[in-house]
Amino acid sequence: MDTTLAPNVRSITNLRDLGGYDSPYGKIHERRFLRCGATASVTRIDLLRLRRWGVRLVLDLRSEMESPRATCVFSRQSWVRWCNVGFYDVNISAPTMVPKTDVNNYLVTSYLHMLAGDEAVRAVFSFMALADKNECVLFHCAAGMDRTGMVAMLLLGLAEVPREEILADYCYSFANKDRVDATVHEYVQNVQAERPPQSAFESYLLYTRLEAIATVYDTLIAHHGSVRSYLESCKVPQAHLEAVLAHLVKV
Repeated sequence: MDTTLAPNVRSITNLRDLGGYDSPYGKIHERRFLRCGATASVTRIDLLRLRRWGVRLVLDLRSEMESPRATCVFSRQSWVRWCNVGFYDVNISAPTMVPKTDVNNYLVTSYLHMLAGDEAVRAVFSFMALADKNECVLFHCAAGMDRTGMVAMLLLGLAEVPREEILADYCYSFANKDRVDATVHEYVQNVQAERPPQSAFESYLLYTRLEAIATVYDTLIAHHGSVRSYLESCKVPQAHLEAVLAHLVKV
C-alpha cells in the first residue's frame, strides 16, 4: 500500500493515510483518517489541498505545555472542527528526552503509560465518532510517531487489521516502506532474529522501534484479548466504537 498522502503535500511532516489495509470487515477506507506530525508550518496551498481531500476534523494529541492551539494551523481554520486531547505530557522522541541506553524499555514504558489514560482514550474516540460519512479526520502530535502511533494502532486494531501490518504502519515513520516491510516480515517470522549493531544506526533504530511496538501491542492483546476489548475497558461507548469502525471500513 502507499504510505503517503500525496507527493505534492510537503509542508506537513510524516503525513500518511491509514487507508488501504485489509481487515475482516473489508478494506480500510482511504481519505478517512490521516496521521501526521507538527502542523505549524502548513502552507496555504497544502491547506487547500487537504480541504479538497475532505479534512474537516483535526485532533491534536499534544499537551497544553506544547501550546497546541497556538501552534496548530488547523485550529484557526473556519472549515475545521479542531480538538485538543493531551494524550501524553511530552514529545517522548524529542532529542532531549530519548535516553542513550535502554531505549526499548523507555519507549515501551512511555507507550503503556499513554494507554493507561482512559479519559484521553475516550475523548479521542468520542471526537473521531463525530465524523460524517465523507469527512476526513486528521490526527497528529509533534512528530507523528509516538502519540499518533498509539492512536493509529488502536484504530487499525479496532478494525482487526493483521498484527504484521499494524507493526509496519508504526514503523513507516522510521524507514522507507520496502525496508520496513522486509524487516517486519522477518521479525514476525523469526522473533529471535539478531538485533542489528548500534553502529548500523538506521537499522538499529528501526529494529528497536519494531521491538517496542510489538511488545506494546502484544501486551495489550495479552491483557484484553483484543483492541476492542481494551477500548471497552476504557469505557469508550459502544456507539462511538461502531461509528469509528464504520468510518474506517469500506463495506
